[in-house]
Amino acid sequence: MWVRAGLTAISMALLPRLLFAAGSVTEFPAPSPTITSPVSLPARLTALSEQFSVPVIYSAHTVSNSAFNALSDSEFQRCYDTSQPLQIQLSACLHPLGLVWQHTESGIIIKPAETPANRNAQSGEDSIALEEVMVTGHMSTTSPEAYNQHYDNATRYARQIKSEAVGEKAVLVGAMLNRLPAGNLAEALQALPGLSITRDRGEALNINAMGLSAEYQMTLLNGHRLANTENIRNSNQYGQQYRFDTLSAGLFNQVTMFKTAATAQPAGAAGATVDLLSDDPLAYEFNSAQVRLTAASPEAGINYQPGFAAIGNLRNHSGTLGAVFRMNYENRLQRQYQFETWHWGENGGAPEQFQWQGLADNTLVPTDGLALTIENEDRTRATYYANVVWQPVDALRTSLLWLRSDTGFSFDEHRLSVSPVNEQATAVTGQNNSISALHFGRAKMKSTREESTLDYATDTFQASAEWKSDRLPLTVTPFYSRSRADSVTRDPISRVHVAMQPAGVDVDVSDHQLNQFVVDGNTGLVSSYSHITQMSKRRISVENSATEWGGDVAFTPPGEGPLSNIEAGWLHATQAHHYTRRDIQLSESALAALPDLDGRWLMPLPNGFEADFFTYGQAGWLIPKSDLFQLYDIALSFPADGQASVNDLLNSYAVTFNAMEVYVSAVWQPFGAKNNGPDLMIESGMRYTHTESETTGSGFNSGGSVIAQHFARTDSAWLPSVAVKWQFTPFWQWRAGYTRSLNRPNYSDLNPKIHVNSGGLPYAEAGNPLLKPVMADTLTTSVNVNSESIDAELLAFSHHLTDYISEQALTLDYRGTEYETLQRTNNSEGRITGVQAGAEIAFGQPGIQHLRHRLSATITRVTKAQISSQSEGDPTAHWRAEGVSDWTGNIRLLSGWQAWQAAININYRSRFAEQRDLTNNADVYVEDYTGVDLSLNWLFSANATLRMDIYNATNETVKRTVDTGEASALMKIGESGRRFVVSLGLMF
Repeated sequence: MWVRAGLTAISMALLPRLLFAAGSVTEFPAPSPTITSPVSLPARLTALSEQFSVPVIYSAHTVSNSAFNALSDSEFQRCYDTSQPLQIQLSACLHPLGLVWQHTESGIIIKPAETPANRNAQSGEDSIALEEVMVTGHMSTTSPEAYNQHYDNATRYARQIKSEAVGEKAVLVGAMLNRLPAGNLAEALQALPGLSITRDRGEALNINAMGLSAEYQMTLLNGHRLANTENIRNSNQYGQQYRFDTLSAGLFNQVTMFKTAATAQPAGAAGATVDLLSDDPLAYEFNSAQVRLTAASPEAGINYQPGFAAIGNLRNHSGTLGAVFRMNYENRLQRQYQFETWHWGENGGAPEQFQWQGLADNTLVPTDGLALTIENEDRTRATYYANVVWQPVDALRTSLLWLRSDTGFSFDEHRLSVSPVNEQATAVTGQNNSISALHFGRAKMKSTREESTLDYATDTFQASAEWKSDRLPLTVTPFYSRSRADSVTRDPISRVHVAMQPAGVDVDVSDHQLNQFVVDGNTGLVSSYSHITQMSKRRISVENSATEWGGDVAFTPPGEGPLSNIEAGWLHATQAHHYTRRDIQLSESALAALPDLDGRWLMPLPNGFEADFFTYGQAGWLIPKSDLFQLYDIALSFPADGQASVNDLLNSYAVTFNAMEVYVSAVWQPFGAKNNGPDLMIESGMRYTHTESETTGSGFNSGGSVIAQHFARTDSAWLPSVAVKWQFTPFWQWRAGYTRSLNRPNYSDLNPKIHVNSGGLPYAEAGNPLLKPVMADTLTTSVNVNSESIDAELLAFSHHLTDYISEQALTLDYRGTEYETLQRTNNSEGRITGVQAGAEIAFGQPGIQHLRHRLSATITRVTKAQISSQSEGDPTAHWRAEGVSDWTGNIRLLSGWQAWQAAININYRSRFAEQRDLTNNADVYVEDYTGVDLSLNWLFSANATLRMDIYNATNETVKRTVDTGEASALMKIGESGRRFVVSLGLMF
């Protein structure tokens, strides 16, 4: 008993040095040694410590007196069988000698096996000190081997980084990113407190944090801005919202989320900044290679899609040159079933053909099509990066990094739609003051097919050097970063619409569910179809780039004065965005000249509409064949740039931001670095940014002709920040901070276009090339407790947004017709407040696989998200900010037993407003969503792991509704199904 007490006391004393030294049982096994003669037990324990990257703690007296040389040959062989897991080798070496091992937070403790004799001998000797304790396996806390595969070690390291920071940040490292099921990097980031995601077609797309939507967040790579890919699937543009569906989950080993703007980072985010950090190849203790093979299948069992991942690191003998390479390839087939409508509006303001006699003016009615849609998508994603570091001397270190991502989307979309024009139609209103059921006597219908292949490519190159002065505590770091993203339609988006014969249709969308969609007659017969009404193609090309160069200087004053360090830097940054769109279609006369519609033009649906939320129980419907353009030699050639149509010119534009920025920041310890006073740290800084922005596009002159237009503006801002951290007990910390930041407009909002909506209610959209950045003043305060078994945090935040960008309604005369026009302006302000709470609890004894049972939970409550108009005509108007949920939360449970590890990841996001509308259309809301992902690992040897992941285990649907405050209706509901992935991981 005294041995246990003594070892515990000593291990606690050594804890600061040992806390982050544990590593993975599956990492870097040493080759099996050839046993030429008996060796000592301490030497064997040291070898095991090095093989598995784990500290081993033992009494020198206990181990040196063991009869290790008396082991039999078979016992020696089992003790030295390095192909076995750590627990097998330890038991084989120790049990014949009357010794046992215990895995603790500090490492492996070796002690004598407890017997009645030594239990009685020790009963009164708890105060006796051990004569000597040996500790093997002192590893750098930042060594990747310590946390890449071990969740316990990863959480300790992440806690250490967070605890040492003065400002508000959250960190994910190693196993925290790759042990939980995640389809891409954004899904892995859900473990960050306060972060939620926006999904698109079953996969995470953008991130939201600190009570702000995706356009207010920024993504960096090693502190430098990444170029954004752009949506080219349809007309929706995301601008500066970073699309995470181009990055795989296991590509990075460390991610830091700065919850507020940091002085040393580029200006551009009013919300959080996510910094993706590359591996340091010189930090690895061993050279290694890992390979993972995967096979994935959607629930529908279309087929099995292959995947492959490889990781390798290499360091020369002297430790001056190292390289890391990571790559991931995956193929994903996705089928989404969807019921969708596009526009709803109040009956009294709807166009005449959509109005329903006998219904109240404030009743919601559909003003555009109602459709069943099947989206088939074949997605491939290849991501890879290489990082080379050379440190010829201690004072100089250079780094070169290359990151590449290639994502291809081939999609084939089939749609059966009904026009809501209500000739010979009746409607029933429901409890939500909207049409809940419709019966069309002779509905206008069409079958549509849309196909394309889209390519998204990002390419990033970074170079940096770090020089440390021999005479002064000074570090100088020059850098260069160039990132480019190309989004292009490799095959133009082709659309073919086929009109159907008028028929009776019944649609029931009561209680925000699709309950009925029935078409009279047989939609599987060619005779049910009339003629082709549209054959068109669209080509989109988007070039986005972000170039940054400059330098940072850090100075650490000698001595123990109040100034801990001071940093300064300068940055030249250029963001460029060029969007080009071209449309072409057959004229009405060319369509009329096409041959009569027959079976050569149409084909049955490859797969029926069978979703959990609804099944189209009829025989399916016919769709246009895929090769109609080639079959009938229909040539649609895109015009040259000088011959582009009016719409093409209006929808093409270019934006450039050129910024010069300088900053200075300092960290202070008012009571000195070593004293008996309060442990108080203050970090303060100032950043100055000067931005010249240019926009080129097309617009109308006073005569109604389209002309090229050019706009330029200049913006400057001083961005102060201050953060305070008080460590008032060994386990408790308090923080408070203030930052001022800016958020530049989305690129598409700056396009000086005029776009007239082609369906539903007639309205227009106008760009505003003179938009200013949004300015944000943010206050935060938090308290954090960090002990051996629990880490908890409570944080409150408040944003005051000025020059907030929101839509206002204007009246526009477009070619003789007046349209209600929507244009974004800076005439609003916003106030966003909320609280975040999170806790992680470790319970149970740690297993040999370095995984205790861990339960983590985070929750964010946005208490206020109000935007107020500052327009003179409507000074009291206010509304809820778009993209902001009242509640978001995440629960993660990890559990291990022997060689098995299991994880469950649950994410929740409450209802939020997706699109505010100032025309007669109703606001669009995304309803509550709960995602459940599961994972099971089997570590069946020291260098092989079998894993199974289940994504969207509950087959959750994504539902959108429309709401006016007085009425609501179902707008869209979609289902992507479950996805199963099996992987085999091998280490060499």
